[in-house]
Amino acid sequence: MEVWGKLDSQETKDSNRRKKRKLSKKKKIIISAFSVLLLLIVFIASGYFYVRSKIYRPTKQIEKPTVTQNTESEETVEYRTVEGITNVLLLGVDGIDFDAADQRSDSMIIATLDSNNKKIKLTSLYRDALVYIPGYGENKMNASFSLGGPELVMETIKYNYDINIEKYVMINFVGFEAIIDQIGGIEIDVQEYQLNELNKYIGEATGGNDCPVEEPGLQTLNGKQALSYARIRKGVGDDYERTERQREVLFKVAEKLQKTKPIKYLGIATKMLDYLRTNIDLYECLDLAYTVFKFPSLVTEQLSIPVPELSEDVKIDGIGWVISMDRYENAEILNDFIFNDYLPDFILNRSTEKDPSIYFEYDGFGSSYDESYYYEEYYYEEDYYTPEIYEPIEEEVIHPEEPSEDIVPPVNESNTGDGTITDDGSNQGEDLGNSDNFDNNQMSPEGEAP
Repeated sequence: MEVWGKLDSQETKDSNRRKKRKLSKKKKIIISAFSVLLLLIVFIASGYFYVRSKIYRPTKQIEKPTVTQNTESEETVEYRTVEGITNVLLLGVDGIDFDAADQRSDSMIIATLDSNNKKIKLTSLYRDALVYIPGYGENKMNASFSLGGPELVMETIKYNYDINIEKYVMINFVGFEAIIDQIGGIEIDVQEYQLNELNKYIGEATGGNDCPVEEPGLQTLNGKQALSYARIRKGVGDDYERTERQREVLFKVAEKLQKTKPIKYLGIATKMLDYLRTNIDLYECLDLAYTVFKFPSLVTEQLSIPVPELSEDVKIDGIGWVISMDRYENAEILNDFIFNDYLPDFILNRSTEKDPSIYFEYDGFGSSYDESYYYEEYYYEEDYYTPEIYEPIEEEVIHPEEPSEDIVPPVNESNTGDGTITDDGSNQGEDLGNSDNFDNNQMSPEGEAP
């Protein structure tokens, strides 16, 4: 099986791109001795280097090691520091056969080696996220692996998030179990509500239940137990919590590797060769490892995409339950997390983007948006402008109200009671006895003084 390939170049991003605004992002700072990138590159590359050196002499001039018990081989390879930002797609797969048609990816992580800031960043991509898969349409993120392997996964990431990834590492979970067993297990604080589903997964993995977790609490889990802990889902939280457990297991392995004697590294790496596939050249791997080792501290930043505030669970016919997301906001957060001050082209130019196949409508979580920003980008175009039409307003004609029969007019001393009013000088001789404004039916009853 061909494991190692050759890439022409590593991708970098121009960090001088104009950024319109800076979004807040949820990221967790975790201190760890080794990152997953080191786990999959340093130790695996070291073991593979040893195996290849016994088969043929590589093109780089390396002094052939003398394999004796008390001597050390001397390498004449000059490692170089990898500049800029390098992204590697880490894929955890279910089956042993990487080329199986029904193969699924159970874990997707973008490992970022940031030489500019001396950092390692890990971005978890939720497998149930609704994305557009080029050539296939909308589907879950992990469907891209089943449809086209790691190449289509990288293309899908670029299409939806504008992150250009050219390197990948696939690891079979059986091999991950082997690593955990090789280092003597890892300590996990198992919660009581997780026990039932955890032991179900262990039973499925072993064809029985020969190594159940008996009780909750902090304890050492072997490979099958730890892997089952990372993969349980039903009844113990959603896809978000499941991803958190996966990263917890990965970092527990990294911590345990730090405490492992270096003499065991070669055995661990050699054992992993049957469970690994990558397109990263061997010597590029060693350069990446050399670069990471020169970092002053191994601080790992983490992010999950899509972020909960910009996504929601919905059910789609033919697909099932998915995480529907605001594509633009999540892409902006991801690019900002990896490249700090970079915005992808399709976000900067999205006011003119017309392709409906890659536009995800978003209905909620308005408080998470800068509304003025979105108004400017989406609606300030002639195509969307509709002038207001003013209808003429008909003038209302006010008619005098008819006096009610129940109203009694005011009575004064000039009223004689016979239908006439004596002029007191104020009316200047004007006869009001026949006025239309006066109704005789409203006079006081005959014979009664007013």
